[in-house]
Amino acid sequence: MTDFTFAGIDKSTLNGLLEQYPSYVPEKLKSLDEQRFSALPGVLAERMAEGKVYLTKKEVATLVDWKFPEFVLEVTSDGLSSSSDDNLEAQLKTLCKLKGIGPATASLLLAINDPETVPFFSDELFRWVTWKDNTGSRWDRKIKYTPKEYRELVAGVAEFKVRIEGVSAAELEKVAYVLGKREQDLAIVGDASQSQAPTVDVESKPSIKRKASEEGAVPVAKPKTRKVAKAPETQVSDGKESIVSRRSTRSTKQ
Repeated sequence: MTDFTFAGIDKSTLNGLLEQYPSYVPEKLKSLDEQRFSALPGVLAERMAEGKVYLTKKEVATLVDWKFPEFVLEVTSDGLSSSSDDNLEAQLKTLCKLKGIGPATASLLLAINDPETVPFFSDELFRWVTWKDNTGSRWDRKIKYTPKEYRELVAGVAEFKVRIEGVSAAELEKVAYVLGKREQDLAIVGDASQSQAPTVDVESKPSIKRKASEEGAVPVAKPKTRKVAKAPETQVSDGKESIVSRRSTRSTKQ
């Protein structure tokens, strides 16, 4: 019997789900996915070795493209530097002071810098970590994207890494993404080795949007079996110019 819960999953089941992750990434997003999980973390590691930690405007735009793949971005900012503070929450607050940056986007920038221990505040990972077997706390659980919720996520990931060694925060994010796309009922046991890659039919098409819509997202009409959120306007600013989604209809900070 297989336990998919965050508190009960074992290393073998985790690895089985992790192997399925590539099959859940749409083909047209694979290059962005490689940038998010491999290329950009490598670039930041090299910069850190030289005593520099920053992201350029193009690199930030790439991450926002990964997060909101449906939108075309106009990039005009000069760059983004991360906080040198050792405290993760202080770093998050510093990044959230930038126009258009909320806790989820800020956590993405921090996760790129430290993929081993810092989790991205994704819908799937938060819901997996905080899963409760009741209607309001499952894959459709509403998220407020607050620093308090992010602290809960960070604490859960840290505890998991103590229970099962050798697992990175980025790998947990991928596993949560697979479970979320499968809409896996964690109260029901199953076989993790059986691939359940998403299929497309005339009634329901899998969303290519990375689920981290953050506060201020506007719900749209949903397909028969899916929920899709329209991404809010995303801006990353250095105080002078900004990254703006051309198609966005909202200016709510996220």
